Amino acid sequence: MLPRPLKFIFLAILGVLPVGLSAQTPPLPATLPEDFFPGLREILRSALQQSPQMIMHNLDLAAQEANRYQAAAGQWPSVGGNLNYAYQQSFLASNTNANNVSKGFYYGLGLSQPIYHWGALQAMTDIAHLQIKISEHKYADAYGQLATSLRSQYLSLIAQKVQLRNAHLSLDQTKASVAVVEDRFKSAMATSDDLTNAHLQLDDANLSIDRATENFAHSKRVFLLMAGLSELHDDAIPDEIPRPVYSPDTVEALLQNFESAGLHDTFQAQIFDFQIKQSELNYKIAKYRLYPKLDLSMGLSELNQTTTGANSISQAGVLSESVALAANWSIFDGLATRGAKLAALTSKRVNERNLQNYLDQTLEQARESERQLVFSARALAIAERRFQFSEEALQRAKDNFKLHTLSQAGMDDATANFYQAQAAIFGARADFLSNWGGYLSLLNVDPVLNNLPTRFFSNAK
Repeated sequence: MLPRPLKFIFLAILGVLPVGLSAQTPPLPATLPEDFFPGLREILRSALQQSPQMIMHNLDLAAQEANRYQAAAGQWPSVGGNLNYAYQQSFLASNTNANNVSKGFYYGLGLSQPIYHWGALQAMTDIAHLQIKISEHKYADAYGQLATSLRSQYLSLIAQKVQLRNAHLSLDQTKASVAVVEDRFKSAMATSDDLTNAHLQLDDANLSIDRATENFAHSKRVFLLMAGLSELHDDAIPDEIPRPVYSPDTVEALLQNFESAGLHDTFQAQIFDFQIKQSELNYKIAKYRLYPKLDLSMGLSELNQTTTGANSISQAGVLSESVALAANWSIFDGLATRGAKLAALTSKRVNERNLQNYLDQTLEQARESERQLVFSARALAIAERRFQFSEEALQRAKDNFKLHTLSQAGMDDATANFYQAQAAIFGARADFLSNWGGYLSLLNVDPVLNNLPTRFFSNAK
């Protein structure tokens, strides 16, 4: 345990650091998988752009940015124009069989600008801007969850690779045992049943190899699809998982900081805050639907027309300019405004309830995650002790083998037992590292979030 003064200092540092703020996550004494495996760190970084899941979120961000342009357009001037050429010929019913021809150009240019809509147009723009923030926070949250999944799958690949190695070792031992039985059978020292059982054991070993190979290949394909990678060579997957560093004081301090300040700063909590703000803006828009609104319009037009008749020709040019300040007032809309206001208020209450439910559930989830992490650390400590015993047993077997007091078969059994213990300790380490990464992600202090742009971390306050 940390001394009490140092513990308070550490808590104070956590308190002033913005939880989940890019490039400002607090330093963590406990190790993460990417601290051991630089290749995984690069995969996590590249997944931000290459993962199919993140590509979809990028497209959503682009769509929301386009919607923002459309929403903001209502506050800008609208300019339009037209150009016409008209030709008209009229036939007169008379003895002269004369006719009149009228032709000419007409063009017009108009401009309109909303003047005062009680803030409704700005509210529409603000809603679109908040929707962008929601998409950004969903993007960041999805990336944190993706990183957690990629870590777990990467650790699983290492464990499966070790299991595949052990399966090959078991196959070699089985082949050696079958060869012995076959020699004994040739010497009439073993029965046909002994030989059949030996071959069945060999079939079981081959089946285990095939299953382990396919499981490893399938897990790697799933990992590649999730990370957006085209290939990952087996040599790039490590053969072992080093012993992680664990600090119980850090785990406790992070939870205390999360309970006091970090819970409301999680991505999902901020998304609910944004949605509450959107509901308030929708209510404002609905509130002023029946209020008078002012708009300014300006126009410029010109008509050049030539008219020819039986005995005359005339030409006229008319230039018109107009400026108008118009007030539009919807008096009654069949209670549609009342319905819109009720819908906005209901939406706000729903989002507030969702936020409170999320805060309650996430707080309990964080506490349970902390307890499970402690259990995982205790299990890891027990597994480390067992692994230490297996290392000592293997060393004794090597010493006895050098002294010729242990046979080759005994040495092979000791090696196989050590490999099984190694697979078990790698599994325990992978379990702890996965739980640790998930704990940091839940508390929104995962260092992998530093790969995100800082704008993804602004809140609604």
